[in-house]
Amino acid sequence: MLGIDIVEISRIENIYNKFSDKFLKKILNNIEIEILKKKNYNINSMAAMFACKEAVAKANETGIGDISFKDIKIFYKGQSPYAKLFDQVYKLSISHDGGFAIAVAIKIKTPSHKFKRDQNTHKGSYGRVAIFAGSKGMTGAAYLSTTAALRMGAGLVYNYVSEDIFDIMSIKYIEAIVKSYEDLDYEFLEKIDAVAIGMGLAKSDLAKDLTEKILKLDKNIVIDADGLNILAENLDLLKDRKEFSTILTPHPAEFQRLTGLSISEIEANKEEICRNFAKENKVILLLKGNKTLVTDSKKTYINKTGNAGMATAGSGDVLSGIIAALLARGLDPYNAACVGAYIHGKAGDFASKKVGEEYMLARDIIKSFSSVTANIYYDTLKKDGIGYFKN
Repeated sequence: MLGIDIVEISRIENIYNKFSDKFLKKILNNIEIEILKKKNYNINSMAAMFACKEAVAKANETGIGDISFKDIKIFYKGQSPYAKLFDQVYKLSISHDGGFAIAVAIKIKTPSHKFKRDQNTHKGSYGRVAIFAGSKGMTGAAYLSTTAALRMGAGLVYNYVSEDIFDIMSIKYIEAIVKSYEDLDYEFLEKIDAVAIGMGLAKSDLAKDLTEKILKLDKNIVIDADGLNILAENLDLLKDRKEFSTILTPHPAEFQRLTGLSISEIEANKEEICRNFAKENKVILLLKGNKTLVTDSKKTYINKTGNAGMATAGSGDVLSGIIAALLARGLDPYNAACVGAYIHGKAGDFASKKVGEEYMLARDIIKSFSSVTANIYYDTLKKDGIGYFKN
Protein backbone atom coordinates (compact mmCIF):
# COMPACT_ATOMS: atom_id res chain seq x y z
CA MET A 1 0.00 0.00 0.00
CA LEU A 2 1.27 3.46 -1.02
CA GLY A 3 0.69 6.87 0.59
CA ILE A 4 1.85 10.27 -0.71
CA ASP A 5 1.69 13.68 0.97
CA ILE A 6 2.83 17.12 -0.09
CA VAL A 7 3.10 19.95 2.44
CA GLU A 8 3.99 23.60 1.92
CA ILE A 9 7.11 24.27 3.98
CA SER A 10 6.16 27.88 4.73
CA ARG A 11 2.86 26.71 6.27
CA ILE A 12 4.72 24.45 8.71
CA GLU A 13 7.15 27.29 9.44
CA ASN A 14 4.28 29.65 10.28
CA ILE A 15 2.65 27.09 12.58
CA TYR A 16 5.95 26.37 14.32
CA ASN A 17 6.70 30.06 14.79
CA LYS A 18 3.28 30.54 16.34
CA PHE A 19 3.08 27.47 18.58
CA SER A 20 6.71 26.29 18.87
CA ASP A 21 7.10 23.34 21.28
CA LYS A 22 3.34 22.77 21.52
CA PHE A 23 3.23 22.01 17.81
CA LEU A 24 6.20 19.65 17.96
CA LYS A 25 4.89 17.76 20.99
CA LYS A 26 1.56 17.25 19.26
CA ILE A 27 3.02 15.54 16.20
CA LEU A 28 6.40 14.12 17.31
CA ASN A 29 7.53 11.77 20.06
CA ASN A 30 10.61 12.47 22.19
CA ILE A 31 12.97 10.46 19.96
CA GLU A 32 11.80 12.32 16.84
CA ILE A 33 12.23 15.66 18.58
CA GLU A 34 15.81 14.63 19.43
CA ILE A 35 16.41 13.82 15.75
CA LEU A 36 15.08 17.25 14.82
CA LYS A 37 17.15 18.90 17.55
CA LYS A 38 20.32 17.39 16.06
CA LYS A 39 19.32 19.06 12.78
CA ASN A 40 19.00 22.39 14.62
CA TYR A 41 15.22 22.35 14.12
CA ASN A 42 15.65 22.68 10.37
CA ILE A 43 12.27 23.71 8.96
CA ASN A 44 12.68 21.52 5.86
CA SER A 45 13.24 18.47 8.09
CA MET A 46 10.28 19.49 10.25
CA ALA A 47 8.00 19.72 7.22
CA ALA A 48 9.32 16.40 5.92
CA MET A 49 8.48 14.64 9.20
CA PHE A 50 4.97 16.09 9.08
CA ALA A 51 4.53 14.95 5.47
CA CYS A 52 5.90 11.49 6.30
CA LYS A 53 3.31 10.97 9.02
CA GLU A 54 0.50 12.10 6.74
CA ALA A 55 1.78 9.76 4.01
CA VAL A 56 1.85 6.79 6.40
CA ALA A 57 -1.70 7.57 7.54
CA LYS A 58 -2.81 7.55 3.91
CA ALA A 59 -0.97 4.30 3.20
CA ASN A 60 -2.79 2.85 6.20
CA GLU A 61 -6.07 3.95 4.53
CA THR A 62 -7.23 5.78 7.65
CA GLY A 63 -5.80 9.27 7.63
CA ILE A 64 -5.02 11.22 10.78
CA GLY A 65 -8.06 11.03 13.01
CA ASP A 66 -8.55 7.31 13.41
CA ILE A 67 -4.88 7.27 14.35
CA SER A 68 -2.78 10.07 15.84
CA PHE A 69 0.48 11.63 14.69
CA LYS A 70 2.22 10.08 17.70
CA ASP A 71 1.03 6.58 16.76
CA ILE A 72 3.37 6.90 13.76
CA LYS A 73 7.03 6.59 14.77
CA ILE A 74 9.81 7.67 12.40
CA PHE A 75 13.22 6.02 12.68
CA TYR A 76 16.36 5.47 10.64
CA LYS A 77 18.34 2.41 9.62
CA GLY A 78 21.65 3.89 8.60
CA GLN A 79 20.67 6.84 6.41
CA SER A 80 17.37 5.32 5.29
CA PRO A 81 14.12 6.62 6.85
CA TYR A 82 11.34 4.29 7.96
CA ALA A 83 8.13 4.61 9.93
CA LYS A 84 6.31 2.24 12.23
CA LEU A 85 2.57 2.26 12.89
CA PHE A 86 1.76 -0.26 15.61
CA ASP A 87 3.24 -3.51 14.20
CA GLN A 88 3.46 -2.40 10.54
CA VAL A 89 6.61 -0.93 8.95
CA TYR A 90 6.76 1.63 6.10
CA LYS A 91 9.70 2.59 3.88
CA LEU A 92 9.86 6.36 3.43
CA SER A 93 11.09 8.50 0.57
CA ILE A 94 11.51 12.25 1.18
CA SER A 95 12.23 15.11 -1.21
CA HIS A 96 11.93 18.92 -1.38
CA ASP A 97 10.89 20.86 -4.45
CA GLY A 98 9.71 24.43 -5.01
CA GLY A 99 8.98 25.17 -1.36
CA PHE A 100 7.22 21.86 -0.75
CA ALA A 101 8.17 18.75 1.24
CA ILE A 102 7.08 15.56 -0.47
CA ALA A 103 6.89 12.20 1.30
CA VAL A 104 6.08 8.76 -0.02
CA ALA A 105 5.32 5.87 2.34
CA ILE A 106 5.29 2.27 1.14
CA LYS A 107 4.01 -0.48 3.41
CA ILE A 108 6.54 -3.28 3.54
CA LYS A 109 6.04 -6.79 4.80
CA THR A 110 6.75 -7.06 8.49
CA PRO A 111 8.93 -10.07 9.34
CA SER A 112 6.67 -12.75 10.77
CA HIS A 113 9.15 -13.66 13.50
CA LYS A 114 8.44 -11.11 16.21
CA PHE A 115 11.08 -12.11 18.72
CA LYS A 116 14.36 -11.92 16.84
CA ARG A 117 16.29 -8.79 17.74
CA ASP A 118 18.04 -6.51 15.28
CA GLN A 119 21.68 -6.30 16.31
CA ASN A 120 21.80 -2.54 15.79
CA THR A 121 19.46 -1.76 18.73
CA HIS A 122 19.50 -0.76 22.39
CA LYS A 123 17.18 -1.20 25.38
CA GLY A 124 15.10 1.79 24.35
CA SER A 125 14.31 0.04 21.07
CA TYR A 126 12.20 -2.52 22.94
CA GLY A 127 9.95 -0.18 24.82
CA ARG A 128 9.47 1.23 28.30
CA VAL A 129 6.77 -0.19 30.56
CA ALA A 130 5.35 1.32 33.74
CA ILE A 131 3.59 -1.14 36.05
CA PHE A 132 1.46 0.16 38.91
CA ALA A 133 0.97 -2.87 41.10
CA GLY A 134 1.39 -4.34 44.55
CA SER A 135 0.42 -3.38 48.08
CA LYS A 136 1.18 -4.62 51.57
CA GLY A 137 0.64 -8.40 51.51
CA MET A 138 0.42 -8.42 47.69
CA THR A 139 4.04 -7.89 46.65
CA GLY A 140 3.91 -11.06 44.56
CA ALA A 141 1.45 -9.51 42.11
CA ALA A 142 3.87 -6.66 41.45
CA TYR A 143 6.83 -9.01 41.16
CA LEU A 144 5.16 -11.43 38.74
CA SER A 145 3.73 -8.81 36.37
CA THR A 146 6.98 -6.83 36.32
CA THR A 147 9.14 -9.92 35.81
CA ALA A 148 6.83 -11.13 33.03
CA ALA A 149 7.20 -7.80 31.19
CA LEU A 150 10.98 -8.04 31.43
CA ARG A 151 11.03 -11.67 30.28
CA MET A 152 8.77 -10.77 27.36
CA GLY A 153 11.54 -8.49 26.14
CA ALA A 154 10.57 -4.97 27.22
CA GLY A 155 13.74 -2.88 27.31
CA LEU A 156 12.97 -1.05 30.56
CA VAL A 157 10.35 -1.84 33.19
CA TYR A 158 9.45 0.48 36.07
CA ASN A 159 7.38 -0.85 38.97
CA TYR A 160 5.56 1.96 40.78
CA VAL A 161 4.60 0.96 44.33
CA SER A 162 3.36 2.53 47.57
CA GLU A 163 5.98 3.69 50.07
CA ASP A 164 5.22 0.85 52.52
CA ILE A 165 6.52 -1.82 50.12
CA PHE A 166 9.17 0.24 48.32
CA ASP A 167 12.08 -1.29 50.26
CA ILE A 168 10.74 -4.83 49.81
CA MET A 169 10.47 -4.48 46.03
CA SER A 170 13.89 -2.80 45.83
CA ILE A 171 15.39 -5.93 47.39
CA LYS A 172 13.39 -8.37 45.24
CA TYR A 173 14.43 -6.89 41.89
CA ILE A 174 17.72 -6.81 40.06
CA GLU A 175 16.74 -5.69 36.54
CA ALA A 176 13.50 -3.78 37.19
CA ILE A 177 13.48 -0.19 38.43
CA VAL A 178 11.38 0.61 41.50
CA LYS A 179 9.66 3.96 41.93
CA SER A 180 7.21 5.16 44.56
CA TYR A 181 3.86 6.85 44.00
CA GLU A 182 5.13 9.78 46.02
CA ASP A 183 7.75 10.45 43.33
CA LEU A 184 5.29 10.20 40.44
CA ASP A 185 6.54 12.41 37.60
CA TYR A 186 4.01 12.79 34.77
CA GLU A 187 6.61 14.37 32.52
CA PHE A 188 8.67 11.18 32.91
CA LEU A 189 5.60 9.06 32.13
CA GLU A 190 5.37 10.76 28.74
CA LYS A 191 8.44 8.70 27.79
CA ILE A 192 6.69 5.44 28.72
CA ASP A 193 5.36 3.29 25.86
CA ALA A 194 2.80 1.21 27.78
CA VAL A 195 1.23 1.03 31.22
CA ALA A 196 -0.29 -1.80 33.28
CA ILE A 197 -2.21 -1.08 36.46
CA GLY A 198 -4.20 -2.94 39.10
CA MET A 199 -2.37 -6.16 39.98
CA GLY A 200 -2.49 -6.43 43.78
CA LEU A 201 -3.11 -2.68 43.96
CA ALA A 202 -5.83 -2.88 46.66
CA LYS A 203 -8.80 -0.49 46.78
CA SER A 204 -7.47 2.22 49.06
CA ASP A 205 -8.19 5.90 48.47
CA LEU A 206 -4.60 6.18 47.22
CA ALA A 207 -5.18 3.37 44.70
CA LYS A 208 -8.43 4.94 43.48
CA ASP A 209 -6.82 8.35 43.05
CA LEU A 210 -3.85 6.81 41.27
CA THR A 211 -6.08 4.83 38.87
CA GLU A 212 -8.04 7.95 37.95
CA LYS A 213 -4.83 9.86 37.21
CA ILE A 214 -3.24 7.06 35.18
CA LEU A 215 -6.35 6.72 33.02
CA LYS A 216 -5.86 10.34 31.95
CA LEU A 217 -2.53 9.46 30.31
CA ASP A 218 -2.49 9.27 26.52
CA LYS A 219 -0.97 5.78 26.59
CA ASN A 220 -2.00 2.22 25.78
CA ILE A 221 -3.02 0.78 29.16
CA VAL A 222 -3.71 -2.70 30.54
CA ILE A 223 -6.11 -2.77 33.50
CA ASP A 224 -6.37 -5.86 35.69
CA ALA A 225 -7.48 -7.04 39.15
CA ASP A 226 -8.03 -4.17 41.60
CA GLY A 227 -7.84 -1.69 38.74
CA LEU A 228 -10.94 -3.40 37.32
CA ASN A 229 -12.67 -3.36 40.71
CA ILE A 230 -12.05 0.38 40.98
CA LEU A 231 -13.26 0.85 37.41
CA ALA A 232 -16.44 -1.15 38.13
CA GLU A 233 -17.47 1.60 40.55
CA ASN A 234 -17.13 4.27 37.87
CA LEU A 235 -17.01 3.20 34.21
CA ASP A 236 -17.17 6.88 33.27
CA LEU A 237 -13.41 6.93 33.88
CA LEU A 238 -13.13 5.41 30.41
CA LYS A 239 -15.10 8.14 28.65
CA ASP A 240 -12.18 10.44 27.89
CA ARG A 241 -9.78 7.65 26.93
CA LYS A 242 -8.64 7.34 23.32
CA GLU A 243 -10.88 4.70 21.74
CA PHE A 244 -9.62 1.11 21.96
CA SER A 245 -6.35 2.08 23.66
CA THR A 246 -7.41 0.37 26.90
CA ILE A 247 -7.22 -3.39 27.48
CA LEU A 248 -9.36 -4.83 30.29
CA THR A 249 -8.42 -8.35 31.44
CA PRO A 250 -11.16 -9.55 33.84
CA HIS A 251 -11.85 -13.05 35.05
CA PRO A 252 -15.60 -13.92 35.15
CA ALA A 253 -16.20 -12.54 38.67
CA GLU A 254 -14.52 -9.24 37.76
CA PHE A 255 -16.53 -9.06 34.54
CA GLN A 256 -19.66 -9.69 36.60
CA ARG A 257 -18.82 -6.59 38.64
CA LEU A 258 -18.14 -4.56 35.49
CA THR A 259 -21.42 -5.50 33.81
CA GLY A 260 -23.78 -6.08 36.73
CA LEU A 261 -24.76 -9.40 35.12
CA SER A 262 -24.54 -12.79 36.80
CA ILE A 263 -21.83 -15.22 35.72
CA SER A 264 -24.52 -17.61 34.42
CA GLU A 265 -25.97 -14.80 32.27
CA ILE A 266 -22.55 -14.02 30.91
CA GLU A 267 -21.77 -17.66 30.13
CA ALA A 268 -25.11 -18.11 28.34
CA ASN A 269 -24.32 -15.38 25.80
CA LYS A 270 -20.63 -14.68 26.32
CA GLU A 271 -19.47 -13.50 22.89
CA GLU A 272 -22.32 -11.05 22.32
CA ILE A 273 -22.08 -9.61 25.84
CA CYS A 274 -18.31 -9.17 25.49
CA ARG A 275 -18.60 -7.54 22.07
CA ASN A 276 -21.30 -5.17 23.27
CA PHE A 277 -19.29 -4.21 26.34
CA ALA A 278 -16.19 -3.54 24.22
CA LYS A 279 -18.22 -1.44 21.78
CA GLU A 280 -20.03 0.56 24.45
CA ASN A 281 -16.86 1.37 26.40
CA LYS A 282 -14.46 1.56 23.40
CA VAL A 283 -12.05 -0.95 24.95
CA ILE A 284 -10.30 -4.19 24.09
CA LEU A 285 -11.86 -6.83 26.34
CA LEU A 286 -9.96 -9.98 27.29
CA LEU A 287 -12.20 -12.31 29.32
CA LYS A 288 -9.97 -14.86 31.04
CA GLY A 289 -10.85 -18.51 31.48
CA ASN A 290 -10.91 -21.77 29.55
CA LYS A 291 -10.68 -20.53 25.94
CA THR A 292 -9.95 -16.91 26.79
CA LEU A 293 -11.92 -14.49 24.61
CA VAL A 294 -10.52 -11.27 23.16
CA THR A 295 -12.67 -8.73 21.31
CA ASP A 296 -12.62 -5.13 20.10
CA SER A 297 -16.35 -5.44 19.28
CA LYS A 298 -15.68 -6.03 15.56
CA LYS A 299 -13.09 -8.81 15.73
CA THR A 300 -13.11 -11.70 18.18
CA TYR A 301 -10.35 -14.18 18.99
CA ILE A 302 -10.89 -17.37 21.00
CA ASN A 303 -7.62 -18.63 22.46
CA LYS A 304 -7.06 -22.39 22.54
CA THR A 305 -3.79 -22.62 24.43
CA GLY A 306 -3.51 -23.14 28.19
CA ASN A 307 -4.58 -25.72 30.75
CA ALA A 308 -6.16 -26.13 34.19
CA GLY A 309 -2.77 -25.90 35.92
CA MET A 310 -2.85 -22.16 35.16
CA ALA A 311 -5.72 -21.73 37.62
CA THR A 312 -3.25 -20.62 40.25
CA ALA A 313 -2.44 -17.42 42.13
CA GLY A 314 -0.50 -14.91 40.04
CA SER A 315 -1.26 -16.37 36.62
CA GLY A 316 -3.31 -13.33 35.62
CA ASP A 317 -0.56 -10.99 36.83
CA VAL A 318 1.82 -12.72 34.43
CA LEU A 319 -0.61 -12.16 31.55
CA SER A 320 -0.82 -8.43 32.28
CA GLY A 321 2.97 -8.15 32.18
CA ILE A 322 3.13 -10.03 28.87
CA ILE A 323 0.57 -7.75 27.21
CA ALA A 324 2.20 -4.58 28.54
CA ALA A 325 5.55 -5.66 27.07
CA LEU A 326 3.97 -6.46 23.69
CA LEU A 327 2.33 -3.03 23.64
CA ALA A 328 5.67 -1.40 24.44
CA ARG A 329 7.32 -3.39 21.66
CA GLY A 330 4.90 -1.97 19.11
CA LEU A 331 1.89 -4.27 18.77
CA ASP A 332 -1.47 -2.52 18.59
CA PRO A 333 -3.78 -3.19 21.58
CA TYR A 334 -5.99 -5.81 19.93
CA ASN A 335 -3.07 -7.84 18.59
CA ALA A 336 -1.15 -7.43 21.85
CA ALA A 337 -4.10 -8.92 23.76
CA CYS A 338 -4.51 -11.81 21.28
CA VAL A 339 -0.81 -12.63 21.07
CA GLY A 340 -0.46 -12.18 24.83
CA ALA A 341 -3.26 -14.67 25.53
CA TYR A 342 -1.69 -17.15 23.13
CA ILE A 343 1.83 -16.89 24.58
CA HIS A 344 0.52 -17.00 28.15
CA GLY A 345 -1.42 -20.20 27.48
CA LYS A 346 1.32 -21.80 25.41
CA ALA A 347 3.91 -21.08 28.11
CA GLY A 348 1.49 -22.68 30.59
CA ASP A 349 1.32 -25.75 28.37
CA PHE A 350 5.12 -26.03 28.36
CA ALA A 351 5.16 -25.53 32.13
CA SER A 352 2.60 -28.29 32.67
CA LYS A 353 4.84 -30.71 30.81
CA LYS A 354 7.77 -29.78 33.03
CA VAL A 355 6.13 -29.75 36.46
CA GLY A 356 2.60 -31.06 35.96
CA GLU A 357 -0.72 -29.23 36.24
CA GLU A 358 -1.13 -30.01 39.95
CA TYR A 359 2.21 -28.45 40.87
CA MET A 360 2.38 -25.44 38.55
CA LEU A 361 3.13 -21.97 39.92
CA ALA A 362 2.75 -18.68 38.08
CA ARG A 363 6.53 -18.31 38.02
CA ASP A 364 6.71 -21.58 36.04
CA ILE A 365 4.77 -19.88 33.25
CA ILE A 366 7.37 -17.10 33.09
CA LYS A 367 10.19 -19.66 33.03
CA SER A 368 8.58 -21.23 29.95
CA PHE A 369 8.45 -18.06 27.82
CA SER A 370 11.63 -18.95 25.96
CA SER A 371 10.16 -22.29 24.90
CA VAL A 372 7.35 -20.38 23.18
CA THR A 373 9.05 -17.32 21.75
CA ALA A 374 12.05 -19.21 20.37
CA ASN A 375 9.72 -20.69 17.74
CA ILE A 376 6.58 -18.56 17.57
CA TYR A 377 5.44 -16.92 14.37
CA TYR A 378 2.09 -15.24 13.92
CA ASP A 379 0.31 -14.20 10.80
CA THR A 380 -2.14 -11.40 10.30
CA LEU A 381 -5.74 -11.99 11.32
CA LYS A 382 -7.85 -14.17 9.08
CA LYS A 383 -10.57 -12.56 7.02
CA ASP A 384 -13.20 -13.73 9.50
CA GLY A 385 -11.45 -11.75 12.25
CA ILE A 386 -10.33 -14.76 14.30
CA GLY A 387 -6.68 -14.67 15.33
CA TYR A 388 -4.43 -17.20 13.61
CA PHE A 389 -1.17 -18.30 15.15
CA LYS A 390 1.32 -21.03 14.33
CA ASN A 391 4.60 -22.18 15.80
